[in-house]
Amino acid sequence: MRRWAVWVAAGVVVLASASVVTGVALRETGSGAGAAVSPADPGGVARPEIAVAPDGAVAAPEAGAPRSVPSTGSADSAGSAWSAPPTGSAEGPASPLTDVAPGRDVVRTAELTVQVGDPTAAAAQVRTAVAAAGGFVADERAGTGSAGFTLRVPAERLDALTERLAGLGTVTSRTSRAEDVSAPVADLDGRVAAQRASVARVRALLDRATTIGEIVSIESELAAREADLESLQRRLAVLQDSVALATVEVALLPVPVVADPGPSGFLGGLAVGWEGLRAIGRALLVALGFVVPMLPVVAVLAGLLLLGRRVYRARRRTPQPPADTGGPV
Repeated sequence: MRRWAVWVAAGVVVLASASVVTGVALRETGSGAGAAVSPADPGGVARPEIAVAPDGAVAAPEAGAPRSVPSTGSADSAGSAWSAPPTGSAEGPASPLTDVAPGRDVVRTAELTVQVGDPTAAAAQVRTAVAAAGGFVADERAGTGSAGFTLRVPAERLDALTERLAGLGTVTSRTSRAEDVSAPVADLDGRVAAQRASVARVRALLDRATTIGEIVSIESELAAREADLESLQRRLAVLQDSVALATVEVALLPVPVVADPGPSGFLGGLAVGWEGLRAIGRALLVALGFVVPMLPVVAVLAGLLLLGRRVYRARRRTPQPPADTGGPV
């Protein structure tokens, strides 16, 4: 029994000594002034170096030191790591977007259908409005009681023109479209520049040609490249014209006439019956007018028929004389 007590006491002494040694070693490790502690984050993200003072205070990292977001699986990430600064600013609303970004090439078109009381007078107002906006009438279509226009106007004045045209009457349909053609314009512009340089090189070769064969060959190549350059220039000009001038399709239609529904109830039924009686009378008059020209012809035919019938009956009533047999009396 005493032996077990001795062994237990010895074990307690050994454990106490180990605890004291471990505490001393830890204190010596953290006793160096300004010792750098750089714990590794369990998620694999490096943390900033934190300076530990002799009294145990934690100093802030130096200016410009990298900051990192602690991994979600770290137990001490809430108080020992710097959080990433929020992106963006919450001060004030975002700036409004413009219709067309600066430096972009956009083709704008619009379609407008307006009901007007007098399409002819409204057509004159359309011509005046497009001229005042600095545009022109590219196409005009006129019909019975209606008119249509294809207008070209500077792109920056498209909205003002459509608002003015909408004030001519009642707008029944209004659409607008915008197509960004910045990429095709830039591509054609670059191809035109490259083709011009190519033409200039061929012309330089032509100036240095010495024989007839070289001159003919170079002139043929020069003509082909100049034709390609002109084609590219025309395509670029058409696209730039579409960007500079917006297209507006305008249709002017007359205001539809709304029929009067008329009275309802008994008076309405009476009016409907009266209109039906008038319709019947008109139909009878039409039939009478159709028959009257035929009455003389019908009378002549009827008289001939009666005359023939009387002649036929008179012949049947006339007695025939007995036939003479020639025998003795």
